[in-house]
Amino acid sequence: GFGSGVPGVPYHERQRRQLCALHALNSLLQRPWLSQASADRLCQRLAPRSWPNPHRSPLGTGNYDVNVVMAALGSQGLAAV
Repeated sequence: GFGSGVPGVPYHERQRRQLCALHALNSLLQRPWLSQASADRLCQRLAPRSWPNPHRSPLGTGNYDVNVVMAALGSQGLAAV
């Protein structure tokens, strides 16, 4: 579904760990669109031979950089300006 499922109530995710970028994108799109696993796959695609991956926390807590946000938006035909 789109949004919170309740008419007039915006979609909102409670912040957890360092997943600010993930929560911000899901709030922007008003649905649970991006998961941590899909964000991690984007990181891998952006830097396939890097360890640790420069686009996220090596601890697995998120902390995705702007390159992940831009790639995620681009996959939806959107762009950050």
